Amino acid sequence: MSSALAAKATDLEPEPDSDARQSLTVPQPNHTEPLRNCVRSALRFYLTNMGGHDVTGLYRMVLDEVERPMIETVLEHTNGNQSQAAQILGISRSTLRKKLKSTDDR
Repeated sequence: MSSALAAKATDLEPEPDSDARQSLTVPQPNHTEPLRNCVRSALRFYLTNMGGHDVTGLYRMVLDEVERPMIETVLEHTNGNQSQAAQILGISRSTLRKKLKSTDDR
């Protein structure tokens, strides 16, 4: 078939309406579920293995333990580009720089 005929054939195909486009949309998987399950598992392990010791300050501890590797991983993903990393993290570049400095001081 010549390219002119192929172009004419595609011109004749009807454009799906918005309802048809919606029904053709593949549902997106929940990309946060594996992360959520990993955190749950780690917390269950931690709490189960406390050996009767009181648990206090868990919220702050988890945030402190997660923030640094999250920032490092995102920076690695962006090859050190702080502007891109800040965008991925949903924070400003100046906030990212403050967080990097504060975690270096710990």
